[in-house]
Amino acid sequence: MTHFGPSSDPTLPSPPDAAFALCLRLRRQRAEAWVDGRHARKGAAKDETSIYDLRCETIVRFQDPFDFLYLYLPHSALSGLASELEAAHVQFDIAAGTNIRDPVVAHLGKCLLPALERPHEANELFVGSVAMALNTHFLHTYTSILPVDRLQRSGLTPWQLRIAKDLIRAHLDGEVSLADIATECGLSTAHFARAFKISTGTPPHRWLMDQRIEESKRLLVGSSLPLIDIAIKCGFADQSHFTRAFSARVGTTPGRWRMIRKS
Repeated sequence: MTHFGPSSDPTLPSPPDAAFALCLRLRRQRAEAWVDGRHARKGAAKDETSIYDLRCETIVRFQDPFDFLYLYLPHSALSGLASELEAAHVQFDIAAGTNIRDPVVAHLGKCLLPALERPHEANELFVGSVAMALNTHFLHTYTSILPVDRLQRSGLTPWQLRIAKDLIRAHLDGEVSLADIATECGLSTAHFARAFKISTGTPPHRWLMDQRIEESKRLLVGSSLPLIDIAIKCGFADQSHFTRAFSARVGTTPGRWRMIRKS
């Protein structure tokens, strides 16, 4: 979630939790932090990320108006993902209060901002895919697990690919999770996401968007339905969401595309 606010008194001590917190700064912001009583002045640069090990008592005082994205990564989720990635062991040995400039974390974090600003347009496949990518990057970059080149790199079997595609097409609104599809394919979530991309050349949430666009083209040419009805049938939140997505993929608006095809 994104936080806004003025300079303030120190926060209350955080309750102990087996998790990491990633705070991605979206603007320049100075702050002070105390981790298990140790004082540290935090950097002020935009797009920097502070990593907090929530097993440590953490207190923060913001010195500027603040705007940041707070990402919560439970150790249990990271360990589960590591197991799915066939890592024999995960060592959580990140120094509490570490400040990093990681363009991957910044990019993935910002990918979530539109979903927070327009939650009615978000879908589980997209949010789940970004979360998977973020957790996987965090594991490989900031913990000790098996090298990437030792991971399985096989795609889906024909029957698994058929089931996955059928489920996605049946839920063009995106209200089906990676975990649900993976279960139907008899795979872990991480293995499914990796194998689907190998088989199709694109991650599940992008394949979903491609199916939305293709179905909308079929309806634009083969029916006289209003654009708003086509938008809803194809899983878009509303007509403006449909227009933005269609224009980004096709290079023109749905109305103009229909007019050219029917002229």
